[in-house]
Amino acid sequence: MIKVYRTRTIDASPSTIFDLLSDSESLPTLLPRVSRVEFLQQVGYEDQARIATYMALGPFGELRSEGTVQWEVDREVAFVSHKPVYVESRWTLSPSGAGTTVDVALTLDLAPLLGPLAKFIPPEQVTGMVIPDLDTALSEVARRVETMEEVV
Repeated sequence: MIKVYRTRTIDASPSTIFDLLSDSESLPTLLPRVSRVEFLQQVGYEDQARIATYMALGPFGELRSEGTVQWEVDREVAFVSHKPVYVESRWTLSPSGAGTTVDVALTLDLAPLLGPLAKFIPPEQVTGMVIPDLDTALSEVARRVETMEEVV
């Protein structure tokens, strides 16, 4: 398992950031490598849904991955996919002064996709690819929500 953590404080309320992260139409424009997100089914209560994401994964082309999204309003959004690659992306929102600290934890397991070959891929190489993507996503979230709050 490969784990990557990123943090950024954003000048916006947790509610504003949560609204952006929970909007399926904005996710592909926020998350590098994600071209499309489909909500397939609401699961149980209103805090979980089944989704499909379409991600560009280098030489593998675009992969469709099904999983779930769970949320706790204004506090956390977690995306979990199991096939063909296990990915968990957890966005935790904590009030911080006049803004919000956004902690992103990404867990990735290449073994379901690559089998025994996964152990030959250096984790540093994967984290080197993922960190800029997460930093770009955090920057884009900050840009969008700070602009949204200026308009309001």
